[in-house]
Amino acid sequence: MKAMTACVLMALLGGCAQTGALREDAPGFIQSRGTTPQGARDTINIGRSTKAEVAAALGKATVIPFDSGYEVWVYRWRGAQATTRSATELVVLFEPSGVVKKTRLRPGYEN
Repeated sequence: MKAMTACVLMALLGGCAQTGALREDAPGFIQSRGTTPQGARDTINIGRSTKAEVAAALGKATVIPFDSGYEVWVYRWRGAQATTRSATELVVLFEPSGVVKKTRLRPGYEN
């Protein structure tokens, strides 16, 4: 049941891409620190990486807490246009224990 809840949360958040302007000063915006979306995802070990480790590697995220104790962190990279819709997103789901449960990389939309 918990796995299903986690999958539903990830699916819902994946479809929540906004179409507003991407603010470069917003939490979770990754400027050109030499970190690609795939490279960032590769630094995370599912079942082992903690919130502190992810924050140290990628910086401050946009955080979405849930009453169940799960937490989702979102990181974004600029796309072709400076909008959240064109941004590539790395979504990280943390278990209530603070360990990574799942990650998802969503490429930005062209238009």
